[in-house]
Amino acid sequence: MNLRDIKGFGDKRIEKLAACGIYDPLDLLMLFPHTYYDRRVRPDWDGLPEGGEVIFRGTVTGRPVFRRVRRGLSFVKAVFLSDGREITCTWFNQDYVFRQLAVGAEKLILGRIKRYGRRVEVTAPQLLTMRDTDVMPVYRLPKGITQTVMLEAVGAILRGVTIKGYISSELAEEYGLLPLAAAFRAVHMPQSLSEAERARQSIALENLVYTLSAYNLVKNTGEAARTNKYLRKETELAAAADSLPFRLTADQKKAVTDIVNMLHSDRRANVLLQGDVGSGKTAVAFLAMYYAVLSGYQVALMAPTEILARQHFAKASDFFGRLGVKAGLLVGSLKKTERAAVLGGLKSGEISVAVGTHALISGDVIYRNLALTVTDEQHRFGVCQRGNLENKAAGADNIVVSATPIPRTLALTLYGQLDSVVLSERPAGKNNTLTATVPENKLDDMYKYIADKAAAGEKTYIVCPRVDSEDSVSAVSLYKELSRGPLSGAGVRLLHGRMSESEKDRAMLEFADGDASVLVCTTVIEVGIDVKSATTMVIFGADRFGLSQLHQLRGRIGRDGRQSWCFIVQSGEPSERIKFLCGCSDGFRLAEYDFDARGAGDFLGTRQHGSSSAFAGVRVDAAMIAQAKRISDRLLADPAAKSAIAAGAEGRSEFIRSLSLN
Repeated sequence: MNLRDIKGFGDKRIEKLAACGIYDPLDLLMLFPHTYYDRRVRPDWDGLPEGGEVIFRGTVTGRPVFRRVRRGLSFVKAVFLSDGREITCTWFNQDYVFRQLAVGAEKLILGRIKRYGRRVEVTAPQLLTMRDTDVMPVYRLPKGITQTVMLEAVGAILRGVTIKGYISSELAEEYGLLPLAAAFRAVHMPQSLSEAERARQSIALENLVYTLSAYNLVKNTGEAARTNKYLRKETELAAAADSLPFRLTADQKKAVTDIVNMLHSDRRANVLLQGDVGSGKTAVAFLAMYYAVLSGYQVALMAPTEILARQHFAKASDFFGRLGVKAGLLVGSLKKTERAAVLGGLKSGEISVAVGTHALISGDVIYRNLALTVTDEQHRFGVCQRGNLENKAAGADNIVVSATPIPRTLALTLYGQLDSVVLSERPAGKNNTLTATVPENKLDDMYKYIADKAAAGEKTYIVCPRVDSEDSVSAVSLYKELSRGPLSGAGVRLLHGRMSESEKDRAMLEFADGDASVLVCTTVIEVGIDVKSATTMVIFGADRFGLSQLHQLRGRIGRDGRQSWCFIVQSGEPSERIKFLCGCSDGFRLAEYDFDARGAGDFLGTRQHGSSSAFAGVRVDAAMIAQAKRISDRLLADPAAKSAIAAGAEGRSEFIRSLSLN
């Protein structure tokens, strides 16, 4: 089965789904409902918080209003009667809604609460299709894909496939879990809210069990006896460190020494290198790689995105080039001739340093004598992807890097058998970023501040939670508004994950080195992008992100020591977690707070489709990790299950053992 086999899925809809990273029926099943509507439950209009989400049935009362304010701005306003309360809804630039709002019509609406005393409005409203079932799933979908289309598609997929997980039915029953196939059906077509919640818990736990089991298998490979013998080259390494344009911190010096000692130990090195934003992990990794090159070996650095891989390659070319060492880049967008040249250089040994994305683990990539692998942003790769890089050379030493500080509780569970190297000290002048909230009624003042900074040669990131959305601020809509309005003279560019690599590169280049001073973007800039003149960041929809992710984002500014500001735009009173972020610059403290408040999702690198994740939106906390560890231990004690996990599928849904057509 593929998406074209589903009724109503033509080229245009398939293109829209592909732009969101949804390519096949399994991806669609992994797009879990954002929320559910239970028609037996009435909304508590007085108790719902400001900004809280609500789904309600209402009857159009009075004649709806349609107004065109100016070119490019129109609105539709209607009043609905719901359980005796009048609720006002306003749609901007959605003229078609007016034709659907006849007086007396009953509608199902999703939106957010805004209060004016006793009067209630619903902002960013969406009209949903009413169904006869008591419980209806509600999805966050790209434009052009309706709730009805999604429900019919999911139903067709569930009727056409058989899903099998790694946890046996006996073990699932023992721990009160639904079998994976039943869980997927119940999460998309629940009979009750409690059944939907049990299904989500079952899917999340199945995924977590697989993740812990696979991590356990990968890290245990580090116990093998050493096969690579390194020469004593500390003098040359010290000279390379002295050639850097900055002085290493005491933490960095100790980290390099610790890794060198591990490379000379009797067992294969398997190292977790983690540190806060700006702590200098890349410099430590490069020096460790150079130490391996000094012994005549090849090294490979794998990054999760092409933007980050190219940035690493630029830095590697500079650092290693000055030392007479050749580096090569291997990413998916290379031309055939360029790729062939890099493959030849790796096979012959002419290229000593390979930098790239998962293209480094393709079957046609052959290394002459690979001895050390470095996986940057390791939590963003599937376990098998990481293992495949490490397995490109028998006995290779491995460094996995986490730029998101991981809470100690989670780190011990995931990496208990890895040697941990922690960078907690930041280089001098790297902590000049302040964070503050900005109410929506002060946006004009904030944009004037950004325009003034642009005139002074300083640059600004403006981060949105979505590429294109009708129910929240999106990168596309804000880019159009700012480039034509308050920041038109600053040079505004757009960057998001749906753009082609060439479009991304052009936008990033114009922002980093060109005349553009403002980059409206999604979290695609979260990882590693380095623009020295960036001193301001604006984040919309901050409550949609974890604190560690917000901390990672604000780490993109103030990188040359200049005073910088991160502005968090708020529609109401900021939450306690946002207040904590504003007052804390320590990534490890933020990680512990986030782990206690939100769970482990951010740190486990869940793959996102819209608002859902591989953990089905379930909070992965310490208790759930402990339960998953117990089940994982049972699976790994079974040779057949252990073998199946070791041979697990690569990619976005590794915890699903098989998906077959009926």
